[in-house]
Amino acid sequence: MKKILKVTKKCILCEQKKLVTFLKLGKIPKRNGEKKLTPKKNLPNLNMKVCPSCWHVQAGSVPLPDFYIKDYTYHTRFSDTAKKHFKQRSLQIYKKFNLKKNDLIIDIGGNDGTFLNNFNNFKKKLKTLCVDPTFKTSNFAKKLGIKVFRDFFGLNTSREIKKKYGSPKIILCTNTFGAINDMHDFVSGLQNLMDDNTIFIYENPYLIDTLSGLQFDTMYYEHISYFSLNPMQNFFKKFNMKIIDYSKSKIHGGSMMVFVQKNSRKMIRKNSLRVSTAIKKEKKLGYNKIKIYLKFSDKVIQLKDEIKKIISNLKKNKKKIACYGASDRGLTLINYFKLDKKYFEYVVDRSPFKQGLYFSGTGLKIYDPKILLKNNTNIEYIFLTAWNFKSEIISYFKKNKKKFKFIIPLPVPKIF
Repeated sequence: MKKILKVTKKCILCEQKKLVTFLKLGKIPKRNGEKKLTPKKNLPNLNMKVCPSCWHVQAGSVPLPDFYIKDYTYHTRFSDTAKKHFKQRSLQIYKKFNLKKNDLIIDIGGNDGTFLNNFNNFKKKLKTLCVDPTFKTSNFAKKLGIKVFRDFFGLNTSREIKKKYGSPKIILCTNTFGAINDMHDFVSGLQNLMDDNTIFIYENPYLIDTLSGLQFDTMYYEHISYFSLNPMQNFFKKFNMKIIDYSKSKIHGGSMMVFVQKNSRKMIRKNSLRVSTAIKKEKKLGYNKIKIYLKFSDKVIQLKDEIKKIISNLKKNKKKIACYGASDRGLTLINYFKLDKKYFEYVVDRSPFKQGLYFSGTGLKIYDPKILLKNNTNIEYIFLTAWNFKSEIISYFKKNKKKFKFIIPLPVPKIF
């Protein structure tokens, strides 16, 4: 079998070799869907590490590039919450940077083009380019009329893009920046592609929200980095770049959109006081000390016991439970809690690319959510593995006049 993971031996940012393991998640599958069941004993162990030098948080095992090319199943368009969020973000960027006719917008890891397509809908004719190595997702972007550069982004590919398209006005990297295993090559590519007016914009879950909300489920192989501002500001300095502003949102349990520009006299946006204040807050909260990470680990272990107790009690009372969401977040959640087909009947997910597969490590079959709308369903409870989209999911069943009790695992377990 071809190797698709490698062990993290040094910090992805500062290259410090003595990383500290603060959370052991146990045997977590590499992918969220599989055609046939894989024995649990054959699964790799996933550990989370923090660098005691720059305090960047990262996974202890990271995917090699081939991980993303074959059978990649995540499509943005299957989440109404994500689509609404991207529509709002595109309008924010459009206004904030006064985009003009023929300005080029590049989305690295642009997936199925959901984010970029919003820029095509503005009255001013903007140019868009999706940079993505996957086939199924980028093919859909093509159907939307978006140009596609199908490859991984780095210094070499940035040269090809610059030669063909020139320097863009905006470079987007939403929930992809955290999946880069060679940050030095990636940011070197940005440095080459950007001119003095280019803005690099990345959005990922914010580490402070992740830890305070006990969101260990956002930790999986595809997510290599977990971002706070302080380590990244120091890292960008090496490339003559600077974080100039940020904008927070509630998506995925708390995310931060960060705006980066080259250091130059032509810097068009300056909010250094706002950024420096946030960095000071991170230090004040203790994100430059090991204690906060170990405390997080202790709380996650306690949460595991609470969830297992809730589910076990329901099963003792002969209750039928299904799961909603076959995402990577759900994969970490279910496998860490050691919940499987003994506790749940099946999993549902809107993505047709996942339906018919097994939710890895659990033995649970993945179905279309419509199975829960049938009159003969014996399901009473739905465990929301996709709890970060709970409003959207609950609204779906209300709209279809189906009543269930929902188990929401994070940040505090409760039945809704």
